[in-house]
Amino acid sequence: MASKANILTTIVQELRIAQTAKWKPPASGPVNRLELPPSIPIGNGRQLRVTEALLDSVSRYAALWLENHSSLRPRFKVDELTKLAQRAFGKILHTVELDQSDAELVEVVGEEVAQLLSEWIDQHHRAVDLTLGCHLLKGDDAYPTRIGPVLFETREQWRLRSIALGRLSPVTARRLDAHWNGKPPKKRKPSFDGHAERAVLDAVGTCPVICTVETNGLSGKYVQEKGLLTARIAMMAIALMWDHPSEGLKWMHLHYDRRVFHRHTVLFGEGTSVGSNSEISHLPEGRWTDGELIANLRSYQPLFDPIGEALFRYVQPTKATARPKIMDALFLSLWWFHEACREPLDQIATTKFAASMDALVVGQSANDIIRFIGARLGPKPDDKIMKDGRTTKEAINKIYSASRSRLIHGNSSDFSHDWTQVRSTAEAIGRWCLVEACDWLAENVGTDDLAALSIR
Repeated sequence: MASKANILTTIVQELRIAQTAKWKPPASGPVNRLELPPSIPIGNGRQLRVTEALLDSVSRYAALWLENHSSLRPRFKVDELTKLAQRAFGKILHTVELDQSDAELVEVVGEEVAQLLSEWIDQHHRAVDLTLGCHLLKGDDAYPTRIGPVLFETREQWRLRSIALGRLSPVTARRLDAHWNGKPPKKRKPSFDGHAERAVLDAVGTCPVICTVETNGLSGKYVQEKGLLTARIAMMAIALMWDHPSEGLKWMHLHYDRRVFHRHTVLFGEGTSVGSNSEISHLPEGRWTDGELIANLRSYQPLFDPIGEALFRYVQPTKATARPKIMDALFLSLWWFHEACREPLDQIATTKFAASMDALVVGQSANDIIRFIGARLGPKPDDKIMKDGRTTKEAINKIYSASRSRLIHGNSSDFSHDWTQVRSTAEAIGRWCLVEACDWLAENVGTDDLAALSIR
C-alpha cells in the first residue's frame, strides 16, 4: 500500500490537473451511458470537480486510515469511511491556494483532513437503538427478557419505556396505543412526529413483541447489519432451551425477515398426473408458553449472561471487554449455530454445526472437538454418546470429517444421500457444547484462555 505522503501528493497533483484540464468523457461503448465529471462534495449540495485518479487516491487514503486505526475496523465499513474522507477532502481542497508548492499543500491538506476526519469519526461515538417487531414467545409473562444488548418487550412495555425516555411525544404515544388496540388511525399532517409514528408501525408490523438492540459506536450501515444479526442470535439463544433449537426457532422470526407465508410447487408426472406441494415459510406467531417454559426461561439466565457479553462486544466495540478472545470465539460459535438452525439443506447445516463446535476449541480438528466433549460434557472418545450406541468418536468423525471437511474440499462422495439423521445428531451435540461452554464461562469469568475450555 502506498504511503500517506505519496497518496496526498497524488491528490494535490490531480487537483491541479482537474482545475486546469478539460474533462473528456470516456469513449462510447455498445451501450450509451450518461457520464458526468468525477467530483467530491464540499458542502451545501455543491461539488468540487476532480479526476478519477484523485477519487482513487482518496479511497486509498481511507483504506490506509483503517489500516492504521485498527479500532475502527469493527465500527466502519470501508465505503462509509471513504465517503467521510471524500467530504473531508472536498471541504479542505476547495479552499486551498494552488499557487503554493506541492510540498506545502501536502502538509496543509494532510493536517487539516486528518483533524476533520477525526472529528467526524468521533461523532459516531453514540448510542443507537435498532428497534423492530418480532414473534418470539406468546403471552406477556415472558417479558421483558434481556440477553446482553438485546431487550425483548411487549409493545406496551416498549411504549411506556419510550415515553419515560422522551423518545415518543405524547401524541405519538397515544396514536400508537390506539393503533395497537385495533382503532383505525386518523390522518396526520406531515411532521417529524408523524414520520416517527409511521417508522415504528412499519418496523413493528403486526408483531406483539418489540426487539431493541442497543448499539454504540457503530456507523449507520453497521447499526443495521450488526444489529439485525445480534437480534437473530439472541432469539437463537432463547431457543437453546429446546434439545433441538431449530424447532423452537420455527416460531421465532423478526418482522424484518418476513417471507412469503405460503409456498407452493406443482408436480407433473407421466400423462395427466398432476400433484402439488404446499408449506408455510414460518409459523405465524410466537411459541406458546406455560408456567414450565417461563420457569425454564428464567433459569437459563446464567446461560444468557456470557452470550450477552459476546453480543455486547459485537455491537458496542468502543467499550472494553474483559475477555475479548474467548468472547470472539463464543460469538463465532453462536453465529454458525444460528446459521445452521436456519439452513434448509441438511448437509450444509451439518457443516455449519461442525463450524460452531470448531469455534470453541483450539486446534480446529475432530480430535480437538472430541477432547472438548470429554472435558465439558463427559463422554470419552469410545463412550456411547447417542442412544443408538454411536460413540463420541464415531459421531464427531461423521459430522466433522465425512460432512464438513469432504464437502468443503469438494470430494464428498455421498452428498446426494440423506443427511437428516447426521444433521439431528450435529444439532444435539452442538447445542450441548454451547450450553456447557456458556455454563463454564459463567463460572470462570476471569479467564480469556480458550484452551482452558477443553481442560477438565
